[in-house]
Amino acid sequence: MNKNQITCEQAQILMMGMLDGELNAQQKKQVEEHLDRCANCAKTYQAFKKLKKETSDMKLKPLPEMYWDEYWQHVYNKIERGIAWILVSIGAIIILAYSVWQAMEQFFIDPMEPLSMKIGVGALVLGTIILFVSVLREKIMLRKDDKYRSIKR
Repeated sequence: MNKNQITCEQAQILMMGMLDGELNAQQKKQVEEHLDRCANCAKTYQAFKKLKKETSDMKLKPLPEMYWDEYWQHVYNKIERGIAWILVSIGAIIILAYSVWQAMEQFFIDPMEPLSMKIGVGALVLGTIILFVSVLREKIMLRKDDKYRSIKR
């Protein structure tokens, strides 16, 4: 093998650069000489060349404006519903937390109760309220899509 000759592996790497016009004159000459000697690489190069031509000739068909309008309608609906669920959840959490505060106000303002107990009870109650709202929201969302709703257990 001549010192200027390249292997099939090297040629395949350089073929991509040749297709994209990124090789210098020496590299291009090495690839061309290799393709003259190696039928397998020449066949591969022709396949790559054909693929590049086909992909460069492809054109995307633009969607009619009607489809874009429908797409954006769905995106806005999802965003609006997401924001609405967040606001409903926050509102429910605030209302339930305030109701519990009113019911347990005496406990929270009593100076005899330890601070750690107040924090613990507050965290437990707030966590329970958030979990309740979250599970309720999930059940409402799943109810409309539950495939097994009609199956008797």
